[in-house]
Amino acid sequence: MSTAATQTRVLGAPRAQLTAGEFGDVDTAELVAVIDSVAARASALDRDEADLREDIAALARLGLFDVDRTPVAVAATIIEAVATESLAVAFAAWAQRMTAAYLRHAVDRSDAAARTYRAVADGSRPGVSGMAAAQRQVVGLAKVPITATPVAGGYRIDGPIAWASNVYPDSVIVLAANTEDGRSLVLTFEASAPGVEIRNAPDLLALNATASTMIGLDGVEVPDEQVLGEDLPDFLSGVRPQFLILQAAFCSGIAARSLTEAEGRLEGLGAFYSDEHGELASRHQHMHAELHRLGETPTEATLGELLLLRLDGAEIAPAATRLEAILCGGMGYAQAAPANRRMREAAFLPVQSPSQSQLRWELDRLGVSA
Repeated sequence: MSTAATQTRVLGAPRAQLTAGEFGDVDTAELVAVIDSVAARASALDRDEADLREDIAALARLGLFDVDRTPVAVAATIIEAVATESLAVAFAAWAQRMTAAYLRHAVDRSDAAARTYRAVADGSRPGVSGMAAAQRQVVGLAKVPITATPVAGGYRIDGPIAWASNVYPDSVIVLAANTEDGRSLVLTFEASAPGVEIRNAPDLLALNATASTMIGLDGVEVPDEQVLGEDLPDFLSGVRPQFLILQAAFCSGIAARSLTEAEGRLEGLGAFYSDEHGELASRHQHMHAELHRLGETPTEATLGELLLLRLDGAEIAPAATRLEAILCGGMGYAQAAPANRRMREAAFLPVQSPSQSQLRWELDRLGVSA
């Protein structure tokens, strides 16, 4: 694992709180160039005046979405660093990586899965991870509201995707659906398929550039070769550690940037917030270390460890961004200010699936104190 001095030297002073992480075979100069490009575009992305797919393409060239080339530990380092400049880009990158991970998990099932995986991994196709409802079903919270009805050569898919990101006409969608006989399938199909309705997205507090919206499915036909799995709990058990670790990575990244910015404002009246900053910085350093410890061997992590990591992210990031905005004074209230953008972006994290409430519910079932 890299030393703190190495990390800061490579990633730059704005990422001084990021003291751990692995770069693998990623060209660090290219990574920094991508981060700098994201930084230059962050305000335009916040106004939804720039195309986030440009950033996804740049991250694809680094290998972020190639599951074979870039292990979870390295993906966590990249996503965390990108989140210091734009949570929108980091979040979309997470969705792209997870879509690739679902497809990679099933490449041995069919040539179609392998082809689709390559298209998502190389960034030529946007990836939509419509698996939030599947996560809730597996833990016993709610059934997936999508049905799969057998038809000749495949299935007919009907129902709503309540929320998904990276939704473009040329996107690849991965989701779960339930059959009448009690099976839960994982399937993939194109957003341009007949019966797919991409609905108008509401105006969000932040993250509008992520192309997040609702999708309706009415008689979408999916051939058998595009079924990625027929045992949903088993399928998700292989990818959920990565899912939670990489979510925690972007939580950590945005928190790290706010804590770094806030640290420079702890003089004068800001001194009254020194204790709060110190407590948050200590919590973040623990979370950051856990993120990279668990990222090294994600399949060996316990579910309790993963849920606690993600819960820490949902709590620390909003608190850190709020503190930064307070210390910025009136400028923190200006919508164009980076501190304001980070505060608005981080407000999403407690409700992103798995929500803070779901995380606490799962931990309570495990008997783990949060």
